[in-house]
Amino acid sequence: MRNGEPLTRLAPHGSYLSVPHGDHLLGNARPDWLPHLSDHLTHTLTGTPA
Repeated sequence: MRNGEPLTRLAPHGSYLSVPHGDHLLGNARPDWLPHLSDHLTHTLTGTPA
């Protein structure tokens, strides 16, 4: 996504994580990235350390 990172800077609490070969469906992400992605989402949603 070309606009993801700039859009993140506009969001008050935005965070950006580039997932290689992923898209908004997440089903296209490589399996080795899924644990990292779930840790990022958990940290972002709960505020707990990643």
